[in-house]
Amino acid sequence: MVNFLHELIKPATELPEAEVCLVGLPLDFGTVLEGGRAGAVGAPAAIRRELRRYHKTYNLEHHVHLNRLRIADAGNLALHRPGHAANHAHIREQVAALLRQYPRVVVLGGSHDGSYSTVRGLFDATGGQVVGGINLDAHADVKDRPVISSGTPFGRLLREGFLHGPHFTELGLHSNLNTWPDIEFLHQQQATIVPLAHVQTDGIPLYMSRALSRAAKSGACFVSFDVDSCAEAFAPAVSAPSADGFTPRQATEAAFLAGRQREVRLFEVMELNPVFDRDNQTTRLAATVLAAYLTGVAAELQ
Repeated sequence: MVNFLHELIKPATELPEAEVCLVGLPLDFGTVLEGGRAGAVGAPAAIRRELRRYHKTYNLEHHVHLNRLRIADAGNLALHRPGHAANHAHIREQVAALLRQYPRVVVLGGSHDGSYSTVRGLFDATGGQVVGGINLDAHADVKDRPVISSGTPFGRLLREGFLHGPHFTELGLHSNLNTWPDIEFLHQQQATIVPLAHVQTDGIPLYMSRALSRAAKSGACFVSFDVDSCAEAFAPAVSAPSADGFTPRQATEAAFLAGRQREVRLFEVMELNPVFDRDNQTTRLAATVLAAYLTGVAAELQ
């Protein structure tokens, strides 16, 4: 019997068929454009390292065995093109190809502007069907700017018709980190906004379950988890840390529920910045969130 999670992960060249495929997004240019801290390019390697060190194939809380999961790893996307737009075109193309091959793709990132192109890849892979989704984040990331940055992905997706507003939820937004024009735009798009304070009062399962039900109405959907949605005390190594935020318990509950939703074909862990980590604290949290998602997938397949 396989006891360690990393033993289930094989190169994609060895696993042309699998329940989940991992892919790294070594990207931080979009974060720097927003005035954030550089360093998220190292996120994929850091998350893989923590997955190798700690996590087991049995989940005690849910009594779920992950042994039957096949997890392919497609490595990191080569994002060394001279133009920012060219790198994004490559992300879209490669993620679409992986989603045509595998039922679920997990993105290890990386600047949140990457979501603009991973979600477009999902759109392409599903035959041009407008998608639904969830952004777990301190920030809405819907700014209207001409350059693709970490503050713009979901705004661009909504404005360009890739993302369906009524099937999109911004979950965990912080009270004083979002402008009124951005919130007003989300209202105009008929998106659902769940402030962090509501989650802290009522718990994550209520709002995450509702958000997943909305997103799944589009068929294929995504869940994007920005690590800066967690409080800085738990996650100091992010591009834009916040004093308040989710607890690790809330983050792992959300990820587990996402894994159980078959329509979630794209799951992302974004904005980990290992340059600023303390004893691998944030990287370990990111890996734990990923393990929770994989546990949810295994639970749904049982």
